[in-house]
Amino acid sequence: MQAKEKGFLTREAASNECPQVLDIKPLMGKHNYLDILHEGETYRLRVTKFRKLILTK
Repeated sequence: MQAKEKGFLTREAASNECPQVLDIKPLMGKHNYLDILHEGETYRLRVTKFRKLILTK
């Protein structure tokens, strides 16, 4: 399998690189959601009342 396909990394390629870790608390501020723009589409990452993350389009 190729390591890179259409700009996305496979699990094999990602395991060879240092992952970037972000703390989302400063990004979300007082809200329980964060809107993310990816390739012209907006996605919402939100924290549930059970402290789980949900990503929706």
